[in-house]
Amino acid sequence: MTSARHTSPYTAPEEKNPPSSIEAKRRAAVTRSLLAWYAAQRRPLPWRATRDPYCIWVSEVMLQQTQVATVIGYYERWLRRFPDVAALAGADTEDVLRAWEGLGYYSRARNLQRAAQHVVERHGGQLPVSVAELLELPGIGRYSAGAIASIAFAADEPAIDGNIVRVLTRLFGLRGDPKRAPLAARLWELARELLPKGRAGEFNQALMELGATVCTPRAPACAGCPVREHCRALAEDRVLEYPEASPRPTITHEQRALAVVRRQRRVLVVRAPADAARWAGMWQFPDVRVASDADPSAVLEASVERATGVRISAGARLLGVRHQVTRFRIDIDVFACEALGGRARAIEYAEVRWHDPDALGALPMPAAHRRIAKSLVQT
Repeated sequence: MTSARHTSPYTAPEEKNPPSSIEAKRRAAVTRSLLAWYAAQRRPLPWRATRDPYCIWVSEVMLQQTQVATVIGYYERWLRRFPDVAALAGADTEDVLRAWEGLGYYSRARNLQRAAQHVVERHGGQLPVSVAELLELPGIGRYSAGAIASIAFAADEPAIDGNIVRVLTRLFGLRGDPKRAPLAARLWELARELLPKGRAGEFNQALMELGATVCTPRAPACAGCPVREHCRALAEDRVLEYPEASPRPTITHEQRALAVVRRQRRVLVVRAPADAARWAGMWQFPDVRVASDADPSAVLEASVERATGVRISAGARLLGVRHQVTRFRIDIDVFACEALGGRARAIEYAEVRWHDPDALGALPMPAAHRRIAKSLVQT
């Protein structure tokens, strides 16, 4: 694994509206207390033991939408498999997706590889230093750019994630939807105002750590908070009212029928095209969305023949699988199917293959389809 240490060309801009002397002292006290607490209490996470920008970048992407306890094992295995930018850029995409399997939101893995290829082609294999250039990489947004720039390159840049939103809205009693103007913009301004020059990386991590371990959503440990004496929400006994909740997205229910098509000792699997809306580039069993008033067997038989060229007869229902992803709840009815004829062709998929059920573990598969694959081996 290669390591690169860069110096930041950035300094925080001067405040347009400097706070009052009392408010400035309060903010300075908050910053000092958080830094001291973080130095003493931070968890010994593996990505905190390195300044390698690649390792920090990988950890930040993995930590999006995923708990720390889950990420640790994936992070360590990932770095053994893809130890640097060049290794990731040159890897087979199926290997990348297989290494990511179980973390979900697979676009993160595809964007990581696309970004690595961009870094190799345009930046000589070194992750760019500036936030502006980081934002040009696939999969890197404002939070990730700020986190990478401050932690890996010591840039005086803020980073706002869900944990930091919770801490700041409670600490300063900020009302409004944190995902919308004007509060969203104010949070970035406030985060920048609090930054200690030259120690932004530590401070951003301190805020994240406080939100993850103390200032939690439902059961905050306010008695052990290092900045409790400065917390407006605590003083007003309204901690759980912050941050104000954004409107919850409507959960869409989707019913699907899935075919386990057997031919002798093998089963039919398909690989989704690279531009698929869901599970792009991953292997799965052929399935189809089914309307509530439709016959799932008939819909499945027609779909499989149209998409793969294989004529099937749908038999007994083997099992049901429920899969929740973002705003979708997907219920899958799995049918045992017999191959009647036809030649397997990639008509609507990137690839179609007859595969030994015992060897499906080598293919990258979505979690729901992986569960089905394991059930085939167990039976």
